[in-house]
This record gives sequence, C-alpha cells and structure tokens, in this order.
Amino acid sequence: MDRSALAQIDSLHKEKLRKPLKIGGYIAGVFERAPVSPGQTNSFGLQTAVILKKHLQLGFYGMSYTNNSYREQLIFPNTFQMNYKHAGVLLGYRIHLDTKVAFNVESKLGLGEVKWIQLERGSPFLANKFQMIHLQASIDYLITNFLVINAFIGHRWMNGLDITGLNNDDFKGWYFGMALKVGKFK
Repeated sequence: MDRSALAQIDSLHKEKLRKPLKIGGYIAGVFERAPVSPGQTNSFGLQTAVILKKHLQLGFYGMSYTNNSYREQLIFPNTFQMNYKHAGVLLGYRIHLDTKVAFNVESKLGLGEVKWIQLERGSPFLANKFQMIHLQASIDYLITNFLVINAFIGHRWMNGLDITGLNNDDFKGWYFGMALKVGKFK
C-alpha cells in the first residue's frame, strides 16, 4: 500500500474515534419568590435551554407576576394594582456531582415591564420598561432520565425603572424558587 492510502485510512480511523457532540435540553415550569419592597411576590414562568456537552446551558426564560393582593395603592376614588413581567436569555454551567445530582451556576439577562392597573376599569394607567440581571446557583435532582426537580437561590438587580411609587431598589435582592424540568439530561 502506498503512503497516501495509509494516510487516508488513518484519517478515517481518527474521524470514527471522535466523540459525538452531546446535546440535551429541557423546558421547565418555574416558581419564584422574589422581592418587591416592602415584601415578596410569587411569580410563575417558563424556562427552556439547550445543554451542550453535558455542561453549557443556553436558553430563554420568562416570568410574570399578576395578583390583586399585593402593592395596591388607593388614590381616591381609584385603586391601582402593580403587575410586572420580564423575559430574557440564560447562560449557565452544569457540574455533575454524581449520577443523580448536578450543581448549576447561571446568569439571566432580561427586559421587563411594570404596570399600574386601574382596578375599577381594569386598564393600564402607567407603565415603564426595565432591564434586569440575575445571578443564581441551583441544584438539579434527576428523578428519571427525562425529569428533574430544581431548587435555586440568587440575587437580582434592576435598572431603568422610573415609575410612580416604584424604583430599581424595590426589586433588588435575594430570591429563591423551584422548577420542574422535562427534557434530555444524559
């Protein structure tokens, strides 16, 4: 056999030895308990991510708070209720502690909107947009090969909010929550 034929066979052999790119991913329902001064709110949302090489997470998230029992203001004769929502991108890194447990470090960068709703008419009265950054750590527990329960804690900062009765510091602080992830994790 000549050298070029041997080189081609060697090249093909190396191609077969390369590990395939491992891609996983998930979609999750998320519950979050977060600060809105002077108290805490319960938000619900969705999160989805692609997991590359079992470690790097790239995805999107969206959260919404709508409730008539928090942050009401009475300016006679009208009552106003505060609602907010935010969504953005997620970047994270997974560290496998064992076959059932993984530790995650994540950051979220998002945009959102706060609204004061006039309750008597059910219509928006004032609204303002903001930017938000989250840094969080979480633990995943693998229930089955496609189902994970996740608990997280983090800190968030807000920028650009300028609306009557609220400011950036009202939303800043520690938050925690849980998620149920469905997807491919191995």
